Amino acid sequence: MQKGHLVLLVVFLGVAASAAAGNLWITCEPGLDVYLDGKFVGVSEEAEDGKYLPGISSGEHMIRIEKVGFTPVEYSIDVGPAPKQVVVGELGPEIEEGQPVATDGEDPEQLTGGIEITSDPTECRVKVGDQRLLKNQPIMTFLGVAAGEHKLWFERSGMVLSTIVAVHETQFTRVMVDFSNDRVTVADADSGQSGIESTGEEEITQAKPACIEFWVQVLRTGHAEIIEPSRSALEDQGFPRYHQKLIVIEDDGAIPVYKLRVGPISRENTAKHVAGLLRHGGFTTAWVVPEECQ
Repeated sequence: MQKGHLVLLVVFLGVAASAAAGNLWITCEPGLDVYLDGKFVGVSEEAEDGKYLPGISSGEHMIRIEKVGFTPVEYSIDVGPAPKQVVVGELGPEIEEGQPVATDGEDPEQLTGGIEITSDPTECRVKVGDQRLLKNQPIMTFLGVAAGEHKLWFERSGMVLSTIVAVHETQFTRVMVDFSNDRVTVADADSGQSGIESTGEEEITQAKPACIEFWVQVLRTGHAEIIEPSRSALEDQGFPRYHQKLIVIEDDGAIPVYKLRVGPISRENTAKHVAGLLRHGGFTTAWVVPEECQ
């Protein structure tokens, strides 16, 4: 039986590498014409909650969204190995030639940037302004966000975290949500400037990952005595020690927190399948965690 598990291990686990293509899910209202690099790729549908575009080559691409009677929008999107969920807001009404567009002396073109969100675990609910959306991809990107400060809320299994982010013109503000440690970290993804956690206690430097790999976390506990039996149980299910990772989080005066994971796995769908096998094998809280490739 153990030999069978080892066969599964060979199929499902491997050293993660940069993929030649990525998947892009455009979350938007139904009935919008979607173009990729100038080519029409379809109309957004309610059943898909937008438009799903699989197998896009890695690199920078241009998305254009159109609807009759509304002003089209274009966005430059960097597609990588990790599946990306892109959120497009409401389109503005089309402005006819010669129609006055500004009555208060302000620039009619509102300055916009973007917000990029990653989370551990991947799936959670996100609220930005009036938009409430399900995040179910490793990276969620909000496009066309007005420059200025915005409050964000994140919810998973009854736990709610929030933070305030400053969005700058033509830049992406990167937000990392860690439900395991009740922590939200904000950083400027374009310039690589330091980010500050929502607690305001620590300043860190974040860089946009060039490659994403996936791990399945099977355990998070403060009880050190259950770690060794859990590692042995993983071995019995076909996951040897060299495919296990133990993370120990220690704070002064606090009981250490132990996270036990298996991987790395190059594809998210494969990681989800492995998580399902592990849940069936007794690790009922197993979930997928995206990480920067080591």
